[in-house]
Amino acid sequence: MINCLVVDLGAGSGRAMLGRFDGQKVDLSEVHRFSGIEMRLDDGPHWDLNRLLEEIKKGLQLALERCAKIDSIGVDSWGVDYALVDASGKLQAAPHHYRHPRSQRGYDAFPMTPGEMFERTGSQVLPINTVYQLFSAGKEDPSVIATSQRVLMIADAVNYYLTGAVGGDLTLARTSGLLSLDGKWDRSICSSAGIPLDLLPPLKQPGTVLGRLREELQLELQLHNRFPVILVAAHDTASAVCGLPLRTQEAFLICGSWSIIGREVRHAITSEDARLSGFGNEGGIEGRQLFLRSLNGLHLLQKLRAHWSGRVGQEISFAQMSDLATIASARGMTASINPSDPAFFDPPDIVAALTRACPELAGCTNDDLGTLALAVYRGLIEDVADSLLALERQTNEPVARLRICGGGGRDALLCQLIANRTSRIVTVGPIEASAWGNVAMQLIGLGLIENLAAARIVIEKSVDILNYYPQK
Repeated sequence: MINCLVVDLGAGSGRAMLGRFDGQKVDLSEVHRFSGIEMRLDDGPHWDLNRLLEEIKKGLQLALERCAKIDSIGVDSWGVDYALVDASGKLQAAPHHYRHPRSQRGYDAFPMTPGEMFERTGSQVLPINTVYQLFSAGKEDPSVIATSQRVLMIADAVNYYLTGAVGGDLTLARTSGLLSLDGKWDRSICSSAGIPLDLLPPLKQPGTVLGRLREELQLELQLHNRFPVILVAAHDTASAVCGLPLRTQEAFLICGSWSIIGREVRHAITSEDARLSGFGNEGGIEGRQLFLRSLNGLHLLQKLRAHWSGRVGQEISFAQMSDLATIASARGMTASINPSDPAFFDPPDIVAALTRACPELAGCTNDDLGTLALAVYRGLIEDVADSLLALERQTNEPVARLRICGGGGRDALLCQLIANRTSRIVTVGPIEASAWGNVAMQLIGLGLIENLAAARIVIEKSVDILNYYPQK
């Protein structure tokens, strides 16, 4: 039995999972889940990196209570955010959150246009991209860049902590806005951003061994071996796509804090129409590109649930909220929002933002959670339907099936509404696709599975799949 520890870090929560491979199937089970690594400082949202690392160590210890030893570990995380390594080699304790207002400031002041950026990178040009964060950081406090020796994306920073080795995963680097189409750091963009090239880490392919666990950590945690740390497809989007058994004429929808819709393609699509439609190319593995669009996602429902629970003084579950939305739908409620409205980027009061954006919701502030939730559902679904049509147009290939993973896959109402609205079969599973993709890449890195195609066969044999069919 091979034991792979998966560290899967989403912007909403993190988890450690144990993947046990018997040569035919993988048994993947959760050993530790945590949230609350986001924190608010005076200037805006940040990440508590020290707590994140402590939670990962706790996951390691809990995993060892279930198995004799760990054979490897892999880390994937959300994209765009980063931590700096200072001159002494220490990681920055409180990296900025991508929703920090400096992201937009950097985007607005950047000397290269979005069109020029897309032409050079092929990636989605978003205010949250790392390049705009770094540009803003350098403009507002030049000493921040001048006194740092490395900038590491979040999963890369965790790997550095685990091994002491510096390496940049290609799939994460693609989210930075600093990587050219040929897969190298773009000198012109770095120059425009005021970022020294030697600040950026050497790039490495997913499926390679970065190093072994630091001896100090082995002693601290009383581990039996210094197991290898394997570079997986470290952007959680790329990891999730690895974990989905995709076939021809299929697209993916990752329903997390963001919703990400797209498909695997062999060559980057870099037309101006693609850029203006909000699409971009991100890194896959084995030469694949992920042509996708990012949409506002479940964080709106998360905010609504948290706000409402605080208002009524008791915890409201997602299942309860979904049930209330179903009742509102049966009553014929038709209100809908536009999730792309800037008012929903990071609203301090989600109910106030909803009622301001949609006059039909006036009067819902105190007693009708179902109507508010349904308006969010409808907005999210319209975004998915519009994006699916645009995806078909851009790739010149029909989509017969939409594969859904992420937390939204647990929401039967959401999945059925998407099937109804798009007239496509919606296939859900595996829910924790990023964790499945993570363990798949570890097994490839260990030489136990040949390639992604073989890994997807193993995954399909190991998980339950659920289908939703369009209903009139």
